[in-house]
Amino acid sequence: MKNIIRAGFLTCLLVCMAGCPADTEEPGNSNSNGNVPAPAPDRHVGYVTFFNESSYQAIVHQDAFSGPVLLELSPGQSKKVEVQISGNYGVGSTFSVEYRYSVVDGFDLASGAVWANGFDPDVQLNHVIEENQSYSLQIPQPAHLEFSYAFVKILNTSDRQFELHYLGTAFKQAGNGNLPVPVGKNGVYQFAAAGEGKTINGYTVVSTFQSVTVPDFTARNSYIYDFTYNGVSVVKTGERKIAF
Repeated sequence: MKNIIRAGFLTCLLVCMAGCPADTEEPGNSNSNGNVPAPAPDRHVGYVTFFNESSYQAIVHQDAFSGPVLLELSPGQSKKVEVQISGNYGVGSTFSVEYRYSVVDGFDLASGAVWANGFDPDVQLNHVIEENQSYSLQIPQPAHLEFSYAFVKILNTSDRQFELHYLGTAFKQAGNGNLPVPVGKNGVYQFAAAGEGKTINGYTVVSTFQSVTVPDFTARNSYIYDFTYNGVSVVKTGERKIAF
């Protein structure tokens, strides 16, 4: 009887071993979770050298102005980059150019970097990009440049620092984000002034124990307006359009 039971147990054990699949996976074919990694996607690219022939700093976007930035170029600079091949052989790939102008100069370094970003609606570069091919594209000088902001610069020639206020609220400077403007420096402020412009009234320059009204004026996008604060008054000294 014992021999019959032992024989039956051995038979069941052999059946179970035969039903279990052998691990035939070779080392290196899977990750720690047992999943086989997907192969790297094929990269289909061409090569474009951009030449910045304008007198502005240029930012090149893939597709629309809201698209990813491919590169930035100083005036006269060139650079070669990889780009995806064109999916549309009728129109090709589009590259949108954003132009940047430095609102501050060496005298205004305390203000930090302040840039006016603009575009020319007539400047979009289109080209068919084929795989492993090289191309050259020139970034032209813009003819109809439009900027999104107006800028106000107030030079502090008084003997005390000041802040720009509107209805009791202090304005931060563009660039460094500070409130006070030191003696001998410019406070630089940015205003959105689309269409017919923005009326600037009710603004005051506030220093210790004194508040002086900024003269009323209309700010328009693409312009820089210059003022001077001498401790007694705020005087407009000029305006200029951002263009070369």
